[in-house]
Amino acid sequence: MTRDSAHVVEITGDAGLKAAQELAVTLRHAISTQDEIAIATDAITSADITTIQLLLAASKLAQASGKSLRLTAKPKGVLRDLLTHTGFLDAQGRALTPDGDFWTPSPAKGKAA
Repeated sequence: MTRDSAHVVEITGDAGLKAAQELAVTLRHAISTQDEIAIATDAITSADITTIQLLLAASKLAQASGKSLRLTAKPKGVLRDLLTHTGFLDAQGRALTPDGDFWTPSPAKGKAA
């Protein structure tokens, strides 16, 4: 890993209530040991409001710790559907909440979109 690359946490499968404790531990560990964390969400097959809460809480914890936590790409599939259904994103994927920058990350500088 180069100095400019982030530690990637890939969330796969069920990321809802049943997986919440394990996911929270994984995210806390990444935040405590890494300065820059990127979360890959494309392989999520099941999600609920707990997923959204965990990701936002991790983002706030990282920020409070002086760390960087972001999504690797704009949410797709199950997570995007959930974010749209719960009012975090509109049908076009635009943020509808103050924390919208977390859900709609811009491509990293110097990297292709």
